[in-house]
Amino acid sequence: MSRTVHFVVVLAALSIAVGCARGDNWVQTYPDVAARARQDPASFLVAAQAQWDDLQGMVGSYQVRASRGISSRTLDTQIHLLREGFVQIEVLAPTFTSEGYLGVGTREVGLWVSEDRCLYRGPNEPGAFGRALGLDLTPESIVATLMGFAIPADTAVTSVWDEGEQRVRVSGGATTAWLHPVTARFERLMVSTASGPITVVYEAWSSEGPPVPLRARIEVAAEDITLQLRLAPTWNANPSGLNVAFFDDMRVDGSVDCPLDRLAVEGGLLRRGLSR
Repeated sequence: MSRTVHFVVVLAALSIAVGCARGDNWVQTYPDVAARARQDPASFLVAAQAQWDDLQGMVGSYQVRASRGISSRTLDTQIHLLREGFVQIEVLAPTFTSEGYLGVGTREVGLWVSEDRCLYRGPNEPGAFGRALGLDLTPESIVATLMGFAIPADTAVTSVWDEGEQRVRVSGGATTAWLHPVTARFERLMVSTASGPITVVYEAWSSEGPPVPLRARIEVAAEDITLQLRLAPTWNANPSGLNVAFFDDMRVDGSVDCPLDRLAVEGGLLRRGLSR
């Protein structure tokens, strides 16, 4: 680790401990950090990204409060993620049985709900995962958002100092994210989609191990949808057995295969959940 990277990481740890870095006056509190961020924002991005180098996968239980207009529902979910863009989302009933499942593997996207015998399956092609989920997001964006590194892996990025936000603004692909130079955490990101921007605000982070968002708010203005996510404290980093083969196994006992395209008229997993 270079001296510059080490210094930034130490500052991040200290500022999180005392809880003072997020204040509006951080530039006055840390003028040397602000000056270096203006001159060399890329070095702060490199330091931040290094925190996630060893996080290749994770499993966590999330409470998701989904709101649309005056309707809302709280969903208990278990989510499996691999850094390369593999996702499995399982919605759990109060009895801890499965109400629904959405997965993306190397070749296919699959969706199953307990009220329906169909296992909807189709090619993992652009847009398929977003239609099955009910949000215009890629699996790579979901992984980057939930793991906290904001920009999907292997995406070319640029970083500049944003004077108005007093943050480092990082852009890559369809995502723009704002990085705090002192905490070395992304605070907000925006994903541009065909239906309009999707905004994510990070509200709390883990204090041990790789930085993972404990609470986040996702706003889909064009759909009037807000998701509030809360991660249980027992999430697991790099669990044994979580590999590509895990995501490619989409079998559900008792189900019959149905075309994934049928979901286009039903709105995907999220909208089905909100309509119940």
